Amino acid sequence: MNLDFQLVDSGWDRVLHEARATDRSELRIICPFIKKGVAERLLISGRPQLIQVITRFDLNGFSDCVSDLSALRLLLENGAEIRGVKNLHAKVYLFGKSRAIVTS
Repeated sequence: MNLDFQLVDSGWDRVLHEARATDRSELRIICPFIKKGVAERLLISGRPQLIQVITRFDLNGFSDCVSDLSALRLLLENGAEIRGVKNLHAKVYLFGKSRAIVTS
């Protein structure tokens, strides 16, 4: 198995787009905050067969606009399974079985 590691400090949109283009079958998002613009960009190349989201359900996050209810609504409309947890800090994006992006 060949594992590649890349440190990215800018150009996140490009990295996410390339990862999404690599494998469009499944999308898993583990992230405390989700903005509608990011959800739209992840879905722009088509709806994956499977979308799973784990996020932080925190009313303060929604009222402070660090997370968007409209993003969750968009993901649900595209067939996403969404779970909420408390105190989530990890930020992980899984694209099929071939690519993962981990951030902090």
